[in-house]
Amino acid sequence: MVDFRIHTFLKLCDLMNYRATAEALSMTQPAVTQHIQYLEHEYGCRLFRYDGRKLHKTEAAEKLEACARSAVHNDKA
Repeated sequence: MVDFRIHTFLKLCDLMNYRATAEALSMTQPAVTQHIQYLEHEYGCRLFRYDGRKLHKTEAAEKLEACARSAVHNDKA
């Protein structure tokens, strides 16, 4: 079973906006932030960074996203 925080991570990868992710998942923005911080602590790397006001995925996030999408797909099968 895939950790529920991975679903938050993947939605943030899709939307690239914390507020929109929170709305899409019926969560608060601080909850989304906590999920991402938990994953960053768990994996020991930054997943997102800001360039001014624009959110970008790090290289680690790109790798995690590929693995997470595969895991979610396999979990549904």
